[in-house]
Amino acid sequence: MTKDISYIEMLLTERWRQKREKILERDSRKCRNCGSSQNLHIHHRQYHTDNKTGLKREPWDYDNKYLVTLCEKCHEAGHQQYQIPSFNS
Repeated sequence: MTKDISYIEMLLTERWRQKREKILERDSRKCRNCGSSQNLHIHHRQYHTDNKTGLKREPWDYDNKYLVTLCEKCHEAGHQQYQIPSFNS
């Protein structure tokens, strides 16, 4: 992950907006858990860390299969219930 920009700032970039839009379209703009179309988030099912640098990959550098649309409520519940695994790549 780029050291000079925070994760939150990355989620405000055009690169992330484009990736987010693709996932929303794929998932018919609905939460894959409950079907809600309100307050949608794109959730990373897992994180990948670069073997050489030890940094996490940028949010847009994930294959679409690792991303899923969730409403805010399901996203929060998921983070409370499950830890997101991290893998070296």
